[in-house]
Amino acid sequence: MKIKIIDLLIKIANNEKVPKKIRYFGEIYEYSEEMKFYYQNGFSMYRDFFTEGNCLNDEAEIIEEEKEIEKIRMNGNCFFSESIEAWINKEKSSAYCEFLSNKINELVDEVNKLKKEKK
Repeated sequence: MKIKIIDLLIKIANNEKVPKKIRYFGEIYEYSEEMKFYYQNGFSMYRDFFTEGNCLNDEAEIIEEEKEIEKIRMNGNCFFSESIEAWINKEKSSAYCEFLSNKINELVDEVNKLKKEKK
């Protein structure tokens, strides 16, 4: 997924959630919560702004972090969801079905991602 530099700067200025890692001109930068900007080996992404010129419409690639798929924990008639930090009772069928469908969709997304990378 990509994001324009101008959109990234607007998110930073508005204290919105920003990607932790991006790739810009082949370099990987990590966001510093303390400094409120992207850095690589102690250097700010600003140095590339000055060497590349007008870059506000350039795009940076968002590097997604690998996350493990949460296992379903069971306790008799209940499932525990770490994402909402709650036990879901099988008798509450709508919440139970939503939890299971979200888990299945998460697995499908991961399988599709792996298939795409394999090509």
